[in-house]
Amino acid sequence: MFDFVERNKTAVQILLGLVALGLVATAGVAGLDAFQGRSTFLAKVGGTEITERELAEAAQGRPVSEAMKPMLLDQLVQQHLMLAQARKLHFGASPQQLQETISAIPAFQENGQFSPKRYQELLAAQQMTATQFEKRVRDDLASRQLLSSFMLSGIPSNATVDRIAKLTGEKREVTAVLISPADYLVQATVSDAEVKAYYDKNQAEFKAPELVKLEYLTLSQAALADAQTISDDDVQKYFNEHQKELTREQRKAAHILIASPKGAPAEEQKAARAKAEDILKQVKANPAKFAELAKANSDDKGSGENGGDLGWFDDSVQFVPEFKTAALKLGKGEVSGLVQTQFGYHIIRVDDIKTKTLADVKPEIVAKVKQQKAQLAFQSQVEKFNETVYQQADSLKPAADAFKLQVQTSGWVSKTNAQEPQLNNPKLLEAAFSDDVLTKKHNTEGIEVAPGTLIAARVIEHKPAQQTPLAQVSADIQAKLKQEKAFKLAAADGAKKLAALQKGENVQLKWTETRELSRIGERSVEPKTLAALFAAPADKLPAYASGEVPGQGYVIYKAIKAVPAPALTAETRKRLVDQLAQAYGQAEMQNYVNGLKRDIKVEYGSAVPPPQAAAQP
Repeated sequence: MFDFVERNKTAVQILLGLVALGLVATAGVAGLDAFQGRSTFLAKVGGTEITERELAEAAQGRPVSEAMKPMLLDQLVQQHLMLAQARKLHFGASPQQLQETISAIPAFQENGQFSPKRYQELLAAQQMTATQFEKRVRDDLASRQLLSSFMLSGIPSNATVDRIAKLTGEKREVTAVLISPADYLVQATVSDAEVKAYYDKNQAEFKAPELVKLEYLTLSQAALADAQTISDDDVQKYFNEHQKELTREQRKAAHILIASPKGAPAEEQKAARAKAEDILKQVKANPAKFAELAKANSDDKGSGENGGDLGWFDDSVQFVPEFKTAALKLGKGEVSGLVQTQFGYHIIRVDDIKTKTLADVKPEIVAKVKQQKAQLAFQSQVEKFNETVYQQADSLKPAADAFKLQVQTSGWVSKTNAQEPQLNNPKLLEAAFSDDVLTKKHNTEGIEVAPGTLIAARVIEHKPAQQTPLAQVSADIQAKLKQEKAFKLAAADGAKKLAALQKGENVQLKWTETRELSRIGERSVEPKTLAALFAAPADKLPAYASGEVPGQGYVIYKAIKAVPAPALTAETRKRLVDQLAQAYGQAEMQNYVNGLKRDIKVEYGSAVPPPQAAAQP
């Protein structure tokens, strides 16, 4: 069963956020939570708590709106359910399997090999110990062992495959006519009484929201980085410690690709290879013609237009393995033989080779060292910043003076929106309208509005919610009602025309050019109308159906011709079987998880409603 995990290491890595960016994305969450002393849980699964911190880590530091919290929380609950069941059934990775999985993660490698030093550095940047990280990986592998059988269990019958292929592959040739509300506006009249009635019935629509203006301070890790001074000794020290990584040999290369994807018929592969061999002979005979031959023949159009140029790269580049191995073996000016990959046949030429010096990488080192120092400085300042804005809650000036920050002033801010992007954060907006901040005029706490950015704010001006007078909105209401009436007139006229067409009567309409519609993935026609167009038997066409296009009007469609699904090739049949098997497996997996919810107690805290409750109107 563990073979399934081994074949899906990439998915494991993505899920855990193991790429370098993911390892630093949630930096700052641990320090902030530790200061705030949060102990309230969002949910408990079999006694294990899910906290705000775990939710923030799952979102990789990005703000999570109140509307999205229940959905993200439900995903975490499902993960904890699977882990609890995996532990109950004694699933788990052996020390060797754990080591192999971690060693295979590119973020921890140098020159294709696992680097213990890089491993420790990246975990330290995440403020995570090796023990904590290895527990995460071990838990994830255990969960995947539990679920791997579901992903491999669904095997559709041949009859099912054939029927689905027929249904999904069939198309309809369709033409249409738009019945536009604009043509009926003259007939649509709206009285003053109707405007008044609409205004009275929809008071909330014309209520100006409650607004505040804020003063605020921003404590930013990025600003701290800009303020750091880096000496030449700092640069030299970092260079000495990371020289191998920083001065990787770089190569400038070009290639010609003759496409021949895996699974292509043998005759196509043979023809592609013959073409590639002929071009290779021409390159060997006259190397100066490489760029000309690339422009004329390469199926990689992006590089082909530039004579096959791929630019500079080093051994960390994510080329396919066969291509990468061949390119790194060539010397300056050398041309490869045919290199076959999953994309086809490549002819590779290395134009230049160079190694970076300290001068080349100094700007990069300065930026990295600044970031490292800023991260440490930021973590040390978070607690002091929060203490200052809390203890001296009647003004932001003490914190501004202590941390050399500028007090800024916002525009008008509502409970759901702020003009300034950095203030447009659900937690900050909620805090600004809390009783302590709005009524008592206290500072907010430092709220993390983005990874490495805290904002503390206070209210300096307040506008209560107000009703907009009818006179100010009368014209807008009249236009809205007139448009609605025009649409109803268009729809009524369209329905009469549709009924006449369905009876076989001749109706003079300006039909558009025909186009093909598919059952699957068709977004231009609403589902109900699309189903009606495909419901008509192929031998009973033309058939008619109607629908609405938001903002445009009422549409009548005419299905003229049925286009049968193409015959399944061996490759497309296999792909469809795999897709159906995966869908069956996912459905079984979800049913299994739903069953776990009945067997393992799930308790939701008060901070976030459970998904079922959140979904109710």
